Amino acid sequence: MIKFTTVANTDGKITQFTVDGHSGYAESGSDIVCASVSSAVWLTINGIEKQNLAKLSYEERDGFVKCIISDKSEGADIMLDSLVMFIAELSGQYKEFLKFTQM
Repeated sequence: MIKFTTVANTDGKITQFTVDGHSGYAESGSDIVCASVSSAVWLTINGIEKQNLAKLSYEERDGFVKCIISDKSEGADIMLDSLVMFIAELSGQYKEFLKFTQM
């Protein structure tokens, strides 16, 4: 199961997110849950980074990404909110394979 967790500040704005695990939905290369989560996460990280919308630091290894976001613009918040909406919807459709937690 993939565990996707966000941490927000007192204003409800995301300051970090963590993705941990593999979904187990299908074999590697055919796993649509893993591919969807991975694509959304890297689209968000790369978009924020390439557009200089925030300062990012992230750690990555097999089945794990932790991203810490600081000095954000409104554009970064929009991208992060979009990521959260997508993951929330996906976790509703694939409950056995993706757990979404907001802190």
